[in-house]
Amino acid sequence: MTTKTYVGFRTVNYPEIISYSSRVIAIEIPLELSNQDVADFTRYFNIAVAISSTSSTDRSLAASYASMALSYALPLDRNGTYISAGFNANYSFNNVGTTIYGGYYPEGFDKQDALGAAIVADPFLSGYNFGYFSSGAGISVFHTDENTQWYAGVSTKNFNHPYTEWNRAARLGSNNSLQVGYTTRLNEVASIGGYANLSRHDGVHEDFIGATYTHNFSDSSKYKVTGGIGLRLGDAIVPNVAVTFKNILVSFFYDLNLPNTSYKMYHRKSYSFSLRVIL
Repeated sequence: MTTKTYVGFRTVNYPEIISYSSRVIAIEIPLELSNQDVADFTRYFNIAVAISSTSSTDRSLAASYASMALSYALPLDRNGTYISAGFNANYSFNNVGTTIYGGYYPEGFDKQDALGAAIVADPFLSGYNFGYFSSGAGISVFHTDENTQWYAGVSTKNFNHPYTEWNRAARLGSNNSLQVGYTTRLNEVASIGGYANLSRHDGVHEDFIGATYTHNFSDSSKYKVTGGIGLRLGDAIVPNVAVTFKNILVSFFYDLNLPNTSYKMYHRKSYSFSLRVIL
């Protein structure tokens, strides 16, 4: 097993309204590799640590969290099929200011992104929010072999429903998600895949589906490029591209707002960048 590091950046801009950026850094470390008497029958035990922060240019929004997750994967057969379970704990601090337009945001304004998440955590737009702990868990089944990879899982965040205000007037609701994905090899240099992520949180939903095409420039798959298209329902079409160079993966996503949505009306511009390095 190898250690993986991640760095991500996302910026969202509503001209003349608000602009904010999110940053995340994470590391995934294998804690245990337990080999069995039978070859290719291996259990995995990992730990991941991440920190993230979001801030707006006018300082009306500030959100940050630190997270630690543990996961354990147990083989179901000797053909690369596993079942995995994980648990994570988070410490969060969100602050939604009340200076913009008297603290009023249009209904559903940017519900898919960091601003919407902060408002859910601070529903009264009080302008302050004490830090709180939340927890999550998930379970999945996945398969990996030379020609096919797939996964299916469910997860929940904030199942402890922490209080998010000093006066204990509001509790954070659960965020429940379903994730599935499938990739298959077309030939020695090409593969295609599809995936979906469906989530529900306090009446706010985010449904994302996508498809990818990958072209390898060598038999070892250390040099490849992936192009994809995603759809965030009721929000945006998201073209994306990723390049793999040995142990480095660089990805870029750009949101194209769907017509007849508040995001199109407010001329939102947003994009994401991520970097993964295998050490």
